Amino acid sequence: MLILHEFEGLEYKECAKRMGCSIGTIMSRLFYARRRLAALLVGLHQERKA
Repeated sequence: MLILHEFEGLEYKECAKRMGCSIGTIMSRLFYARRRLAALLVGLHQERKA
């Protein structure tokens, strides 16, 4: 989802059509994907500081 929207530039509607789900599902998946990515980046940053 994150790649389709952020890197391929697809809008929510296009992502939903391609994935066969609702726009609400796309929004939810993007929210959780961004949150997970942020947590991974924070963890990586903390590892490099130590």
